[in-house]
Amino acid sequence: MNEDKQQKTNPRSGPGFLEVMVIAIMIAAVTVFGYDKYFAQKIYALDLKGYLRTQKALLVAGEISEEEWKASLDALEHTLNNAAADPTHVILLKDVVLRNGDEINIK
Repeated sequence: MNEDKQQKTNPRSGPGFLEVMVIAIMIAAVTVFGYDKYFAQKIYALDLKGYLRTQKALLVAGEISEEEWKASLDALEHTLNNAAADPTHVILLKDVVLRNGDEINIK
């Protein structure tokens, strides 16, 4: 009879339903965040034709010199190198991307 009383008075040894649900939601949220941050591919679009067309028009019109044109091409290369530094980033031409691609702005 003492054993029956001891079994009834022992506290539960484990998390309850609410604790299990909170832990599961936290693990799912961390997993989704980690996947998006470190593994998911991010697509970036670059309007290379438009940029080169604009630079060529400025060069022909005499608004920029050949040195400024070369500097703008170096800036383009620098911007692309920075955007492609992360291995999960994919850079495509804007002509190929239909929608939902973040556009790379060249300064």
